Amino acid sequence: NSTGASSTISATGLTAASSNDVTLNASSMPNNAFGYFLTSRSQGLVQNPGGSMGNLCLGGAIGRYVGPGQIKNSGLTGAFSLDINLTQTPTPTGFVTVVAGDTWNFTTWHRDAIGGVATSNFTNGVSILFN
Repeated sequence: NSTGASSTISATGLTAASSNDVTLNASSMPNNAFGYFLTSRSQGLVQNPGGSMGNLCLGGAIGRYVGPGQIKNSGLTGAFSLDINLTQTPTPTGFVTVVAGDTWNFTTWHRDAIGGVATSNFTNGVSILFN
């Protein structure tokens, strides 16, 4: 991205679906960039979707964390986090509950600017097998 570094995603918390304790963390993004987390049960590779400078590593039905308080700004640290609710995991057709045995994949879409031209980019991806 425009920082010269790759933006990254990580997850902290417990992998027990019943604990409902997962936080997604995005970092190394441009300062003051808006963004949100994406999720899917499938991995994929879509190069430069919608004119983005990055690659989307999700496939299939992709859900967006864009509800109240879920669209974030990276502020002066180039980072943001979101505590996700595993009983309200977004999909294109509505919310679903994560259960033991599910694998979910996550990435972050964020705004960026290259040479003063507005664009967007993605973090890498993270996959979680819930038990």
